[in-house]
Amino acid sequence: MKYKQEVQKYGKKDAIVALCVFIVVTALVTVLSSLSAIYPDMSTALGVIVRVVIVGMVFAIVIAKKQGLASIGIHKDRLWPALRFSLLLILIFSAFSIVPGLIYGWEFASIGVFAPFLLITIINAAGEDIFFVGYFQTRLHGLIRNDALAILAGAVGFALAHVPTMLLSPSESQAQSGMVAMWIIWMIGHTLMVLILRRHFSIIPVIVAHTLGNFLSTGGLWVEFNSADDWTGTAMLLVLLVLVILEIVRWRRSKHERVV
Repeated sequence: MKYKQEVQKYGKKDAIVALCVFIVVTALVTVLSSLSAIYPDMSTALGVIVRVVIVGMVFAIVIAKKQGLASIGIHKDRLWPALRFSLLLILIFSAFSIVPGLIYGWEFASIGVFAPFLLITIINAAGEDIFFVGYFQTRLHGLIRNDALAILAGAVGFALAHVPTMLLSPSESQAQSGMVAMWIIWMIGHTLMVLILRRHFSIIPVIVAHTLGNFLSTGGLWVEFNSADDWTGTAMLLVLLVLVILEIVRWRRSKHERVV
């Protein structure tokens, strides 16, 4: 299953439905952020509930429209290449997190400490990726046929949906002054996830990359952690650069084949 073949199936109605669901998702995130500010001890549970609701909506829509879960990257087609690519991402991200930890003498967290945090991170990443990358991004092609513009629009939407969390969550109050920087990070992150999806049209490596990016960059692997010395962001940019180069090579090759 190929990305371009899949997105060409969608029309304006599919894109409009996706935009309506995006509005609902953004509203849910806003409510979640407001409740988390009032009940901080419940923020983790509320976050999981919202992700489950979002995934449930996506599943209901693709099944009702008879598009199937494969249309959002959940399938067995080319499973081994997708898993192999996921393993490569795990090695890259882990290396870029463990090496600085060894250099600076950080202490590894126990399994009992990081395992629950990792599980929550997986659930949150999966919820976002199934909607924003597997569903919303692919349906946007029904309105925006240009690949680059469609990815840009999806990245803006992904960043926009994160704004309520930053503005309303007390834990993010100090970061509000860095909104522009965070907006850029969100857009780059979404672009990376979409390029990963395009490799095998599988959501598995997308969730792996998103989970590791969030888990490692927040110090989930360590007892004490200094984000200024972490290299996870470098790993993400490196993978993004390689994928962009591969996309350019693929585009030039397909253009040459059309000419011939």
